[in-house]
Amino acid sequence: MGSSIYSVDKEHQVSVDVVKELAIETVNATEKYTQEDFDRVRRKQDRILMPLMWIAYGIQQVDKTGLSTQATFGIITDTQMEGNDYAWLSTIFFIFFLLGEFPGNWIMQRFSVGKTLAISMFCWGTIVFCTAAARNWRDLMIMRALQGLAESIADPAFLIITGLSYRTEEHALRPLVGLLTREYRRKLTFTSIAGLIFSAVVNLINYGIGRAAQAEPRGLAAWKGMSSISVLVSILCFFLLGTPREVFWLSPEEKKIQAARVAHNNTGSDAQERAEWKWSQVSEALVDPQLYFFFFVTVSNAIPTGGVNTFGNLIYVSLGFTPLDTLVKGTIPQYVLGVCWLSLAGFILSKFKHMRFYWMMLSIIPSFVGMLVLYASPLCRAPSKTDPELSSLVPTTKHNLWAKWGAFFITITGQICVGLVWSMLSTNVAGRTKKSVISIVIFVAFCFGNAVGAQVFQAKWAPRYRPSTIILSVMFALEFVLMVLWRAYYVAINRRRAAKLEARGLSLEERIRLGSLMGETDITDLHYVHIRELAWTFKSNWMHEKVLWVAVGAEVQARSAGSKVQMKSSTLGAAKTDGHYYQK
Repeated sequence: MGSSIYSVDKEHQVSVDVVKELAIETVNATEKYTQEDFDRVRRKQDRILMPLMWIAYGIQQVDKTGLSTQATFGIITDTQMEGNDYAWLSTIFFIFFLLGEFPGNWIMQRFSVGKTLAISMFCWGTIVFCTAAARNWRDLMIMRALQGLAESIADPAFLIITGLSYRTEEHALRPLVGLLTREYRRKLTFTSIAGLIFSAVVNLINYGIGRAAQAEPRGLAAWKGMSSISVLVSILCFFLLGTPREVFWLSPEEKKIQAARVAHNNTGSDAQERAEWKWSQVSEALVDPQLYFFFFVTVSNAIPTGGVNTFGNLIYVSLGFTPLDTLVKGTIPQYVLGVCWLSLAGFILSKFKHMRFYWMMLSIIPSFVGMLVLYASPLCRAPSKTDPELSSLVPTTKHNLWAKWGAFFITITGQICVGLVWSMLSTNVAGRTKKSVISIVIFVAFCFGNAVGAQVFQAKWAPRYRPSTIILSVMFALEFVLMVLWRAYYVAINRRRAAKLEARGLSLEERIRLGSLMGETDITDLHYVHIRELAWTFKSNWMHEKVLWVAVGAEVQARSAGSKVQMKSSTLGAAKTDGHYYQK
């Protein structure tokens, strides 16, 4: 390979490395392979990768949020907790979850994503198993801190694997329920829906454990039995997860097909080895408005989600349900609603374009309304000191028990839409280091929001938590407003880029080809719009040339070893193959 060429424009300060032969081969392979080849590899991934990720992510979500169920089965009294001790069990988890993000992302930049995730899974499964041995609040705090540290790698790893394994138009569906073939047959996938289904299944198991514990009070406490479910399943996934380049169940030829299949994402495939850490991309990420939209939307979603995940079952108890009722009449039906909502999302997003933001905003409305209903009294009467029931949520009577149940029941829709938000990281952010930086920021926001959310439910506000419902309502409203602004930002950028592309006369075919090559060379999405690319004419096969280019504002210098190159200046677009940020 030749040495790198750098030419920097004073205004844009853009530099591009040598275009490696591997990148050119990957992009040109999109023409070498047929759609049948791509479909064959995708179906193999769906059969192997998706079930594994579904299981792994589902278990992780159950382990992360299982504290609420344990609370209704005696963990608070058995470990002599007082005041806000219980809330701190959730907060400490997310503090250490946050602390583990930075070294975790650094490790995944340099080592196998799959092996790193596997080690993480084994560690957190062992820790959760050992939770049953905790005798007091201090022991639980230590266990929850270690569990948060071990699980911190999981979410970024799942995002990386999804982004490198599937095309842009598939990113929104893999976190939900997708219609994955051209015939639109339903397939069940991982992330949000995996967590919901696993939570429902595990809560059914917990129900049996709880019934057995009630029948034999001197036996193992129910909350201790609930801590031992995940360790065995985590071992099954130990050697099987990874990016397309890492897994053993794809042949060398299938790995080339997979790299070519996702090349049109323009965000890079997994064909190359670990990329170096680029501080220029760190600087760019810090000034990109996308980073701040990701951060604040995630925080505004994580605060109510963290609070409900920690105190949801206790809220059901405060409404008048028994601990066992909270499972079969509360959380399990709520998870079923979540599965149905995400299934509908997968159908809608596969049928209609540019609906992702609209669906996320629609999802927030029931959560906002539900929290307001919990805050208000049935007759909208003012609080009264002589009528304490009216100064807290909806009064608990047989007449309105199910009305309050319904209000809390529908809040699940807003909590689970964050999976669609995170899918835009794979869709709209290019540059390996930049993507890692924004991934870190997202999970900082996630940890911060969840840690704060647990503290929103103060012991002094129990059992009705009236101020808590107001705070959660405000967070849902803020999230809605931020999504409106975020979509407006993308629309404005897309229109600006579309005008530039039209003025330069670059055809869609040229845009797709050059955008794919830029993605393979680790160019960030913000730089795409500044680069003026070319229509090459080679005397020999384009695929066998060594092409060197450098962005210099309005032009690109191209060199070829052994061939003359004819260039025509034109504009290259961003992010998706049509030059636009993806909103589907």
